[in-house]
Amino acid sequence: MRLQQFWPPCGPEESYCEFSIIHGLADRLEKYTPDHFTRPVLGSLETGEINAVTLLAPDARTHLVVFESELTTFANLFSKAVALAMPFNSFGEGMNAFFFAPDKVRRHLQDFPEALQRFQEVVLAYLLKGRPRRAPQYFAPPSVEVPAAFLLEGLEFFVLGHEYGHVLAGHLADGHGPRRLLGADDGEVTEVTWKWEQEHEADLLGWHLCMSVMTEECDLAVAHAGVELFFSACETLERALSMLITGRSDVHRSSATHPPVAERRDVLQMSLRELYEGEVEPAITLGTAIRHIVNILWEHTAPVVLDRYRRGVQPDPRWTTPSSKA
Repeated sequence: MRLQQFWPPCGPEESYCEFSIIHGLADRLEKYTPDHFTRPVLGSLETGEINAVTLLAPDARTHLVVFESELTTFANLFSKAVALAMPFNSFGEGMNAFFFAPDKVRRHLQDFPEALQRFQEVVLAYLLKGRPRRAPQYFAPPSVEVPAAFLLEGLEFFVLGHEYGHVLAGHLADGHGPRRLLGADDGEVTEVTWKWEQEHEADLLGWHLCMSVMTEECDLAVAHAGVELFFSACETLERALSMLITGRSDVHRSSATHPPVAERRDVLQMSLRELYEGEVEPAITLGTAIRHIVNILWEHTAPVVLDRYRRGVQPDPRWTTPSSKA
């Protein structure tokens, strides 16, 4: 595992915090990549997407994996809000039993509304200001600190693992198109675009990498929960953006390059059942519970976004600038 002193220099316009998080994730993930794997150039830019993208540098030879510059901040605050929404019983000495039934979640949100407040703060800060860090910052209470951290790590490892999956599968020569990123002042870079089959293959390879590193410290169900949280986060922001622009809470069913989230979930669940057999039901149950919790939080948030739409409030330009899209 490479040490921090062997990291490349941080770019002059790049946040060192983002830089260190991304390379720290790569250090841990690369313990499970083949020996011949060479780390791509890693960095962050404003992309207007909750994801990372694989790019080719202008020389068309160097692979770049670029994180959305606000992804790690958003993921941190989003994970904490979802963890806060989990009802639990405390047995003292840091021992908590969490519950995920929808009725218990709804009752918990009524009794402890901070989870909904934090969820709305981060979604609105990102949607309206383009900066989730504009939401109030806070430390997760001890009762949810551990599950929030596991959700965050699982989400981040899957995002990076998916991009590594494209590299490992040799997809980089199969297709590409021009893309001008927000903040990329030196001309266009080239985004590698994929077929749906390649996205599923990258999902599976990235998921395996994510599970490998996460299960060093937690069981399969907790490891997989962060992957489900990533999909739910994508859906939440798509719904919020759609509602702010059109007044309707729509989720993009598919695109030319990415299969629908529901299909991506199904493919990973099939892999779970094939590979883990007896361990699979807790993982699927917890993943489904995470999805339900986020949906309940969105149910309460949708009227707030709809009110902004009716008052003519516009999203931050990062979400609608044509030059930021492939």
